[in-house]
Amino acid sequence: MTENKTFLIVNAIPNMDDMASFQSYISQIIGIFTKFGGSGMQRWKTTEQIMGQGGIKAIAVVEFPSSQAIKDMLASEEFNALNDLRRKAYKQEVDLMICETL
Repeated sequence: MTENKTFLIVNAIPNMDDMASFQSYISQIIGIFTKFGGSGMQRWKTTEQIMGQGGIKAIAVVEFPSSQAIKDMLASEEFNALNDLRRKAYKQEVDLMICETL
């Protein structure tokens, strides 16, 4: 039986009025993902909303060794130290989902 892969999916709306905060946040969060086993990060930007309410402008997918690794990261001092910067970097709260392959 093949083991399911675990991913952190991030849906967000960057604050285009504060790109310095956005870039600073991205540069720091990638290291935190890596520290907790995150790898293979893929990032996309929405170029056109063709159905639904949308609003999401940035999507990231990061593979982790387990859902517990993601939960440990979210509870970590390093992740939470970025809370103020994350609020500046994004227009609204970032959506985070733990997903597994089917």
